[in-house]
Amino acid sequence: MKKLAELFLLFSIFICALNAKETVQIGVLAHKNYESTHMMWDPTAEYLNTKIPEYDFHIIPLRFEEFLPYLRDKKIDFVITNSAYYVDLESSFGISRIATLKNKDFNGKAQTEFGGVIFKRASNTTIQSVEDLKNKKFAAVDPESFGGWIMALRELKELGIRDKDLKTTFYGTHESAVFAVLDGKADAGTVRTDTLERMAAEGKININDFTLLEQKNYPDFFYQTSTRLYPEWPIATTKHTSNAMAEKVAVALISMPQHSEAAEASKSMGWTIPLDYQSIHECLKELEMGPYKHFREDAFISFVKQYWYYGVIALLVLFLSQIIVLYIARINAKLRDTQRELEILNDSLEEKIREKTEHLYNESVKLEEAYLNEKYLRSILRTVADVNQMLITTRSKYELIDKATLCLSSNESFKRAKISLIEEGELRVAAAYGIGEDKTITWIERKAHEEKKNLMITDLDDARMSPECRENIASHGIKAIYALPLKSSTFSDEVIGVLTICTGRENGFNIEEQKMIEELSGDIGFALNSFAQQKHINELYDERLESYESFIDAMVNMIEQRDTYTAGHTVRVSHYAELIAREMELSEKEIQLLVESAKLHDIGKVVTPDSILLKPGKLSNLEYELIKEHAKAGYEVLSNVHLYKELADIMIDHHERYDGSGYPYGKKGGEISLLGHIMAVADSFDAMTTNRIYKPRKEVKESLIELSELSGTWYHPAVVNAAIKVLADVSIDTTINQIGHTPLEEERLSYFFKDRLTKLYNEDYFMMVINGRSRHSKPKKFTVISLIDFHRYNKAFGWERGNTMIADFADFLMQKLPERLMFRVWGDRFVIADYEGNLDEVLSESPLVEAGIKTAIKEIASTADNLEGMLRDKVI
Repeated sequence: MKKLAELFLLFSIFICALNAKETVQIGVLAHKNYESTHMMWDPTAEYLNTKIPEYDFHIIPLRFEEFLPYLRDKKIDFVITNSAYYVDLESSFGISRIATLKNKDFNGKAQTEFGGVIFKRASNTTIQSVEDLKNKKFAAVDPESFGGWIMALRELKELGIRDKDLKTTFYGTHESAVFAVLDGKADAGTVRTDTLERMAAEGKININDFTLLEQKNYPDFFYQTSTRLYPEWPIATTKHTSNAMAEKVAVALISMPQHSEAAEASKSMGWTIPLDYQSIHECLKELEMGPYKHFREDAFISFVKQYWYYGVIALLVLFLSQIIVLYIARINAKLRDTQRELEILNDSLEEKIREKTEHLYNESVKLEEAYLNEKYLRSILRTVADVNQMLITTRSKYELIDKATLCLSSNESFKRAKISLIEEGELRVAAAYGIGEDKTITWIERKAHEEKKNLMITDLDDARMSPECRENIASHGIKAIYALPLKSSTFSDEVIGVLTICTGRENGFNIEEQKMIEELSGDIGFALNSFAQQKHINELYDERLESYESFIDAMVNMIEQRDTYTAGHTVRVSHYAELIAREMELSEKEIQLLVESAKLHDIGKVVTPDSILLKPGKLSNLEYELIKEHAKAGYEVLSNVHLYKELADIMIDHHERYDGSGYPYGKKGGEISLLGHIMAVADSFDAMTTNRIYKPRKEVKESLIELSELSGTWYHPAVVNAAIKVLADVSIDTTINQIGHTPLEEERLSYFFKDRLTKLYNEDYFMMVINGRSRHSKPKKFTVISLIDFHRYNKAFGWERGNTMIADFADFLMQKLPERLMFRVWGDRFVIADYEGNLDEVLSESPLVEAGIKTAIKEIASTADNLEGMLRDKVI
């Protein structure tokens, strides 16, 4: 019995170990105290535990000085801290931001930036301006506090006030600094923006007891401020945290609802993609703080700190022999070389940081746009699919009207939906849902009915509207009204009613949305007419299904129009899939299902943002994760309609793999339908045999060899065998590619291949021209203009003025050589293709001459060996 109990205990321990979650520690800067930090951030940890259940998240409040040992000993996995301290820790410990906090102001709006205030008591008449602060008692939060010291210090320094001119006392918290000024312990002080307003709202102070110095005003920024604005607090991942965990946390935080318990507790509106922190680098560099502290030390102090032990050794062995003296001299020479190398590395540090932050900012903007666009299009698709399902399944006219109107009004973008019908020769409201309770017919419905055409109203101050109507529109935030006549069929002008939809979106209804609503209004009108024509119910039922299929085809066509490269992709995949299925002797019914499903297999790409779908290059990991969502999105659209459920069940498998390595569900072997296996091979074959910018197409023989090599891993062996037989002789259109052929397509590609600063082609497009993979013919020679020692100009006058000089020089070249193909490469070099004139004479008039910037010119034949290396060589 005792042994049985011991075995049971061991088994229980084993089960607990299997179910144990990995603990994740989030270090948070405690700018008040530990208790308030837990109250503010514990809900965020609970939110992450809900969204990512395989981990157990905990909040660890830390003071400034506590972060260093925790990061050194790898006791925390993520960091939430102020912006300047993040930049310092990024340099010291390699942490990397994944999201930025959206602070909530008193107007309920999101603020992703903050600043600092420099204030005094209103009754203190001895201080009228910043110049009066010299030798005055000054209250701040902490030497490491960005909003409570560093921001103000930068402004004061620019106004001639140095930190040693102030009698500064650090009080530990923002509120303590405010009370020190209020109680007369300090003449003036500084805290982060929103501190005075929040303390006043909590009844702790009267905000009128204080006056701001050097007050600044910024559009859309609610709080008083005396400084520049900088990005809000970030959350960053440490070097030892896995990329997979960091990516899950980033997606979860960016998806946090703005009114969630976690957002409310942190007094924020959730998180957004990581912002550009270059302005903080500039601030810290100017003050020689954080990662730029070493700028304060002279060469001798730096030398002593780093090589003091060599001096000790030198003293010890000085008495041994003259040989040791010579050895030490050699060591000193090496040290001087090392010091010169460090100086060169310091010169390049700023450029590397700028490039990294610019890249992160651009990627973050794309991610946020991708997320918002996906969310919006997905909601519209679901609403349209739900209403179309009602059209097919509902058997009562008024039940259909009521359910369809209610479904449309439930979409978060639509403020109101109304369906009006002709009854007894008069237009009457049949159903209306959404904001307001008015169920009367307006002039908008009457005009749409009388003119028998769609009516878009964006001028909401139209005099034809009643005062009550205009007041209702203004109070409920309506931005546009769309009224569409409901016709009995696509071949008749008979209007049987009107569909009216109001939107709250700032830009009204976009083109894609209008097309979907127009298609839907035709479906609703057709469905309503079918109830009045019971003797033709079967015929109308078939036409209704055909109308829905036309809508699906329109969606597929709209996707292919968004990306000319994929035009015809679904047709080719359908053709290849049919050939394989017939070789495998499947039934005609199965072949028809496969062909129809193949036509719709990429319908889910309507939710994929343009910045990802149209990207003419390889996708990042996160972009790839977003585009993978198209399989689920397409399945959701089709599976909601009973007659398309079979097609959806086939389509969902076209990215699954035989060995379980595919998506979206990781199915393998027999879990994947045979038709899904066939579609996967057909889809991959078309991808292999068509051109991409970053990868040329493969020949049919090469593609079939690759399919054969992946047989039994990615693809079903029987399907591959059939494909090898029937696809060996197919004809491939070799003109399909991603290169722009029209001005519109060229403008689309310019997003990826034009330099943001100068609008010239960038080095990515330059390499395409060199390799003969662009719409421009390969030049015979290149003329390289190099700006000599331009980094010294940047160092002397600042990066902003340096960027202005680069842009002015590019404008000069485009004006002087308007017909030439030109590039900006590697920062300070410009390349002109096939130029035959006197370039020295042209450059003598450039803005570089007045600025004292010298140039060097070098000509290189495009047929030269190691062309890229020669272009990168320094031009003398």
